Amino acid sequence: MTIADRFGADIDVRGPDPDSEGTFLVTPVDGVDHEAFVTALLGVIGGHDRLLAHHRSGFALVRIPFDRSRRLRRLPWIATVGGVSFDPERFAAVVGGNPPT
Repeated sequence: MTIADRFGADIDVRGPDPDSEGTFLVTPVDGVDHEAFVTALLGVIGGHDRLLAHHRSGFALVRIPFDRSRRLRRLPWIATVGGVSFDPERFAAVVGGNPPT
């Protein structure tokens, strides 16, 4: 008997639709030059419009489909890819410009 059977639970471990978009925090592995990181990241994510913000301290915020985030995780120069949520209006107030859609 499984735990689900014991509690009469239905368990569904499907992830989001691979084409659905989300916002992800991406960090490089230690020692990767920031300019090289951003340049390579732009090539993988599909352009400047998908790069929401980045900082020399070692991160980028990107808006990409879920399936592309899974591919990013497999790259040897990427340390972390994690989904984030935030208030788009507050984000735009901090970084300037229009909120991401």
